[in-house]
Amino acid sequence: PIPPGMEFSHIVPHDVDLDSEEANEVGSDSPDPPVWADIMRFFSNPRKPMILALARPDPKKNITTLVKAFGEHHELRNLANLTLIMGNRDVIDEMSSTNGAVLTSVLKLIDKYDLYGQVAYPKHHKQSEVPDIYRLAARTKGVFINCAYIEPFGLTLIEAAAYGLPMVATQNGGPVDIHRVLDNGILVDPHNQNDIAEALYRLVSDKQLWAKCRQNGLDNIHRFSWPEHCKNYLSRVGTLKSRHPQWQKSDDATEVSETDSPGDSLRDIHDISLNLKISLDSEKSGSMSKYGRSSTSDRRNLEDAVQKFSEAVSAGTKDESGEKAGATTGSTKWPSLRRRKHIVVIAVDSVQDADLVQIIKNIFQASSKEKSSGALGFVLSTSRAASEIHPLLTSGGIEITDFDAFICSSGSDLCYPSSNSEDMLSPAELPFMIDLDYHSQIQYRWGGEGLRKTLIRWAAEKNSESGQEAVVEDDECSSTYCISFKVKNTEAVPPVKDLRKTMRIQALRCHVLYSHDGSKLNFIPVLASRSQALRYLYIRWGVELSNMTVVVEESGDTVYEGLLGGVQKTIILKGSFNSAPNHLHAARSYSLEDVVSFDKPGIASVDGYAPDILKSALQQFGALEG
Repeated sequence: PIPPGMEFSHIVPHDVDLDSEEANEVGSDSPDPPVWADIMRFFSNPRKPMILALARPDPKKNITTLVKAFGEHHELRNLANLTLIMGNRDVIDEMSSTNGAVLTSVLKLIDKYDLYGQVAYPKHHKQSEVPDIYRLAARTKGVFINCAYIEPFGLTLIEAAAYGLPMVATQNGGPVDIHRVLDNGILVDPHNQNDIAEALYRLVSDKQLWAKCRQNGLDNIHRFSWPEHCKNYLSRVGTLKSRHPQWQKSDDATEVSETDSPGDSLRDIHDISLNLKISLDSEKSGSMSKYGRSSTSDRRNLEDAVQKFSEAVSAGTKDESGEKAGATTGSTKWPSLRRRKHIVVIAVDSVQDADLVQIIKNIFQASSKEKSSGALGFVLSTSRAASEIHPLLTSGGIEITDFDAFICSSGSDLCYPSSNSEDMLSPAELPFMIDLDYHSQIQYRWGGEGLRKTLIRWAAEKNSESGQEAVVEDDECSSTYCISFKVKNTEAVPPVKDLRKTMRIQALRCHVLYSHDGSKLNFIPVLASRSQALRYLYIRWGVELSNMTVVVEESGDTVYEGLLGGVQKTIILKGSFNSAPNHLHAARSYSLEDVVSFDKPGIASVDGYAPDILKSALQQFGALEG
């Protein structure tokens, strides 16, 4: 954590003469602040070093242990006084029961150890008088103590150090970090009474140690100033990986005319060639494992293929016929995303494969005019893996290049179509290009292979408990950022709420998602999701979310509701679609209607998915001409 900044310019340092009884203050001729007299009246010998504690009378602040430590250490009592600034009070009986009990215990201990004349406990002080209290303790060559059981930060320790006070502080919490920076005192176990007393005695009895700790605090206190805070904050920010891609240029964001598009596309292709790799079918080609391990030769093949891809596009722009042909190929589809006037995102998941194919065909039929003109683009968003999408679409007679992008594996992969045969490394290769920059945005704290091994052990335990193969790893659908399992018995697996709790307990940061029917279980990075991928497209290609229409069904995977509402438009298809057992998706105890306004203008519900119904809904949101 980065500590907060503080203002120290108003603090006047004082000089110290180790041979004198007191520290000599600059401007000490000025009259003493009134609060000094309020404190000094308690002491029979006010010239002794002052041990200062500034804390409310709360059991967590451990004040009673401090009084016991002081009362039972006779050398410390003879050498120093103790000042307890415990907030403001009028009558103890009118305090809260907890605070009143602590204060009563302190008074009883003072009486028990006969500490009258050695302990100050004033009833009132103003906030503006706190600096004067620090100055008084420093003037007597005293020590500041915070012996709370645990201190989240310890702002008073920094304030005291700024006035030249060494510290004795708890070893639990923020004081550890403060001591590491200031090196101006001793850390103690707050439960150890003797440890506290000995630390205080060392500092008040050893003048050289006291002076060293005091000077260290004054020398290093600037590291908690506002300028240092800002410098530290900015340096930390500079080391972080940007969540927002930086390739978008101001001139890229503008709409490009048809006459400018070939050159603009070429610039985009060269840019993409640095950031995209061709996705391989790992089992058939054997060139790359599903968890990203590759040999040197495999990596070189990928680089050569991407280079060939760029060169092919470059050659295609040199002749007019190449430009015209390239306008309809997959190799120039990605930069065209930002030139679309509207994007339709097909995010229907809780249907059979045949129904999904038919919904896609009906949407294409309803928007055939805008689709052919290039004004309308399409994105397929699904929990399915890319290896499942390709045969599904081709078997239904749908071209991969009909889409501008594919959000796969519940949002852990973002792919673009590629129909250029020269890019193929093997006949088994899938015609997709994976956006590696998207992966760089979602990889934060992703467990990778370690997480996979943990999940495999978890699956084995569930299978052992149920006495059957209830959940097994899905090798074909797993990828670098998605660990997928097939669920063969939904009654034997826990609901998503319990699974998330299990992950948190084991400090594993990931999204847990059941598919629409509960037959698949995906574990993806915590920063990945299908809705996050849409926001990425907005950043990457300048695709305005307000110009997106997302087509969903009444139910979906665990987090499909993230696709509802928002800036984008939403069309909800009503009908008899598959749904998971209720217990699997029980991630929330409230109704979806409580957080999503289904009657707002940006959401429309339609019965079925006939072409005329879909066309009417798309026209309503401006995706199609009326």
